[in-house]
Amino acid sequence: MPIPEYVERCVEAHQSDKGDNVGGVWEIHPGADTWIAESISFAAAHPLGVGDAMYRLNAKAGAVDTVPFGSFRRSLIEKIGGFDETLLSNEDYEFNTRVREAGGVVWLDPAIRSVYFSRSTLGKLAAQYWRYGFWKFKMLQRYPHTLRWRQALPPVFVLILLALIVLSLGLTIAQILLALQVFAYYFVLGAAGLRLALKKRKGFLIWGLPLAITTMHISWGAGFLWSGITSMFKNG
Repeated sequence: MPIPEYVERCVEAHQSDKGDNVGGVWEIHPGADTWIAESISFAAAHPLGVGDAMYRLNAKAGAVDTVPFGSFRRSLIEKIGGFDETLLSNEDYEFNTRVREAGGVVWLDPAIRSVYFSRSTLGKLAAQYWRYGFWKFKMLQRYPHTLRWRQALPPVFVLILLALIVLSLGLTIAQILLALQVFAYYFVLGAAGLRLALKKRKGFLIWGLPLAITTMHISWGAGFLWSGITSMFKNG
């Protein structure tokens, strides 16, 4: 939901030649009046949940890899083509990749703002991030060099987790490594939840933030890996 003056500020950015595709930042609101929905809204704007996705983090103005709800002239579409409708998610990132590879600039302007309502339950969040991960792999098959560290970590985490779970059925060392991985992961998330709970004075974030971020990581990573596995069989 764009805020007032959204279009006006996009037009001003274009008139100032800030970028070929111009967008802004999200104000993330909970999708329901519950503690888990509010926890999800905080996770959707937390660096541990979204890495360096600048439009979620109220970043400074500048060139970025992608923006949501971009604004661009018709001439840009005539030059590089429109959105790829075969991608059911990540189509905006793919479009912005073509913008940058054509020598264009994707510009983030914090004065351009829109309200985003995050998912209201962990189930809906899991489905959303599974879809994100699944279609990210499809997009990366075309542009593997666009992979960012924030996108690589979830599938690596899930792959290591699955491998250690299987190996721990027969190897003591795998059991130890699995315990260490889970402990380290939740120590970091727990510390982040505690810090945010104290800052916002919302005690439920101590466990709500870790729950939401875990759902995001595992769903995204599993969707990404499953997309890779199914693509291997299709290509075969």
